[in-house]
Amino acid sequence: MDDNRDSKERLLAAAWDLAIGAFDVGEGVTKTTPRVFDQLTAARVSQHAGLTTGAFYNRWLDRDEFLVDFLEYALAVTRSKAVDVVTHLIENSEGMAPEQLAIEAIKQTVEATIGDTAFAMHMYLWALTRNRAVVVDHLEAGYQDAREKVGALVAMFLQGAGYELKPPFTIHSVAVMMVALVEGLALQRGIDPDRVDLDVIEQAVVAVAQAVSQPASESG
Repeated sequence: MDDNRDSKERLLAAAWDLAIGAFDVGEGVTKTTPRVFDQLTAARVSQHAGLTTGAFYNRWLDRDEFLVDFLEYALAVTRSKAVDVVTHLIENSEGMAPEQLAIEAIKQTVEATIGDTAFAMHMYLWALTRNRAVVVDHLEAGYQDAREKVGALVAMFLQGAGYELKPPFTIHSVAVMMVALVEGLALQRGIDPDRVDLDVIEQAVVAVAQAVSQPASESG
């Protein structure tokens, strides 16, 4: 039983490595858009994992069944560096001013997302297989996790500043906006870095915070 589970993990990790390798293009080398699933044959995945194709077919009846598990593996929230950054900030925020915490969250998550292979893979898989329910389900779970962590950060910011959200804004709606902001900035920074000035973004974050919140005493 343990051997079967171990071989499954090895095969999925090998498939992930092959998929990521499809995006790894050296300087000066041009390459057509990779077809991730084309890389993931039973023979290639097994060889990369150091196993036989028999081990592959002991775990999955066919390639389609394998791809369902691979999508779950590839879209797992645990592969997101940006979510880890927010979690780390929340856990180590003692002594940080609320404004500083918000700014650091935006800047660090933008930088993490730019260099996050999982983020690139998630976008690619969404574009390629968005009609698959398993892709939507796992991406939805990922966004939910990200919104919860950003929501905790927003709540901490408000409490530390002695502020509350103005109607109709809620922790959820602000978290949705912040996640969208980070992803949009990361995409633009990765494509056209000279057009995204993180110092200006700092000012924008403060402006957004001021627009959606008010001192707690004003609500009475």
